[in-house]
Parts: sequence; structure tokens; C-alpha cells
Amino acid sequence: MKKGGRRSGRKGGIEFPQFGYTSQMQKVWEVSPILRLPSSGLPDTSGMASKLDLVLKAFVAANRPLVRLLIGRGATFPVVAERLRQLFVDEAVAEIRARGMKPTASAVSLLSGVHRKDLRARELVVARDGVPEVESTSAPAPLGLIGQIVGRWMSEPLFLDGKTPRVLQRGDAPDDFDALVQGVSTDVGPRAVLDEMLRLGVVRVDGERIELDTIGMVPRGDFAAMAEALGLNLADHAAAACANLTEGRNLLEQAVYVDEISPDSAHLLHQAATRAWRPVVARVLRLADKRVAHDAVKECEERRQARVRFGVYFYAEDAQKKKESE
Repeated sequence: MKKGGRRSGRKGGIEFPQFGYTSQMQKVWEVSPILRLPSSGLPDTSGMASKLDLVLKAFVAANRPLVRLLIGRGATFPVVAERLRQLFVDEAVAEIRARGMKPTASAVSLLSGVHRKDLRARELVVARDGVPEVESTSAPAPLGLIGQIVGRWMSEPLFLDGKTPRVLQRGDAPDDFDALVQGVSTDVGPRAVLDEMLRLGVVRVDGERIELDTIGMVPRGDFAAMAEALGLNLADHAAAACANLTEGRNLLEQAVYVDEISPDSAHLLHQAATRAWRPVVARVLRLADKRVAHDAVKECEERRQARVRFGVYFYAEDAQKKKESE
């Protein structure tokens, strides 16, 4: 089966694209967890198409949902093309600088494909002296207050029932909601924080009982925050995949693909994936908290310039409904 596609006449099954593996019967544990296969493990497609053709094909596939999003929000091609042109200029300047060269108009035009006469002065000024938009999104400000509170709730044993975030109550006890908030910041009152978490759809409240509702803190009540998260998460996901493809790195970037199942089965798989994510994120958050504290004491500022983003996603689609809408 082709990656992400179908083969006529085959039955539905489970696919591990990174392993070139498809099966109806074999279990997940029968697949080697090694991320990189020997050269013989994947078909050699170099004779079928150039690397540029392959990258462009991947680019179109990856960006199709974003194009749908843009069209749905009223963005036309000229508007997007203008942003894309500046992005090409930004990245061309970055590449030229990385080579130890001066980003002249001629050099930028040659690398980006933007005609020298069309290179506006403002484009080069932004690229030379400003912070390119892609860089600003990949190095965000420190985690917001709500995100820090959710992270503490999901990782600190005091607020866990086994591996699951406990249902908390308002109050001054060390394991109550107020203590959770004040352990992160005393600048904003717990009542105001709770109201904001309710607005974002992060918690459910039943009387004095407060339950964490959204694992991973998707701020559903705030379109701006969701749009920002989309950009940050997709940028780093793409960066990991590109680094593996072009730099020979071995960053974690895996997915399981299953098709020809019912919507009920898809829902059950979503629930299973969510349950599996809870202990993983809690464990990573605890280690991250320890390493931040360790490095703050043991490492100089110059050594504390690394950053990490670790995430998970789940997507399900009903092909029948999609056909009916087309």
C-alpha cells in the first residue's frame, strides 16, 4: 500500500508508513521500534521522480488542509502569495547568512526566485534586520499562565489520582484548586483563573468540584489562541520531519494509520489514544520540570538556549460523509 493512500482490491488494515509496513493481523509490538530503516527497507524512488518533485508533492499534501482553512476564512490566493513571497525572502536571507555571505538583492533573488526588480526595499529590510515570521513563531514567549497551571495539574503527584488529574475543590488546602493556581502565580486570583479556564473550555465545574476537561489544553473558547497553537505545533512538526529528511537526524516523528473502520471504532481509538497520552505527558512534564531546575543552577545562560516541543495528534475522517459533501 502506498503511504497515506489506497491500493485497489486490498482489505482495510493498519499501516505504519515509516516502516513500509501494512497488516491486518500483526500487532503493533511485532514492528521494530527502530526509527530508521536500512537503505533496503524502503523502495528506491529516486529514479521515479526528482527529489524536488517528491518534496513538492509532500508540500501540497501537507498544506491542503491549510488551504481549505484559508479559503474558509476568506483568504484569496493573492493575499497568501504576498505572505509566501516574504517568507521565501526571509528564508533565502537566512540561508545566505548561514553560508557566511552577505544577503544582497542579487543573491536573495537567485535563491528565492523572487525577481530582483520585484524585491521591495521593505522585504529585504524586514528579512535583514527584523525577525522572520517563521523564527518568531518557532521561539514563542514563555508558556501562558493557564498552560502552566494545566501542566502542573497534569504532572505534580499532589494533584494526581494515580496517573489521572484529580477532581479538585476550591479551598486553601495544599491539594486544592486555589493552591494549584497560587503555586504557579499569585498575581491573578484563583476565581479569575477559574473563570478564564471555563471560558476556554479547559475545565468542567459541578458545584465546588473542578475537573480538568481538555487533555493537552486546547483553548476552544479562544480562536486567537487556537490559531497560534496551530502555527507553533505545525511549524515544529514540519521542522522535525524536514530535519529527518534532509539532515539525517533521527527525531521522533511517527504515526499509525488505520482505514476501513466504522465511526464507532474511530471514536474508540480516539479514546484509547487520549488515555495513552495522559501518563506520557505527565512523565515528560515531570522530567522537564526537573531539568529546568537543574540547568538553572548547573548551566550558564549560554548553555541554556535549547528548546523542545513534544506533542501528539489524532485525526479521524468519515470517507462516506466526505463523498456526500463533494
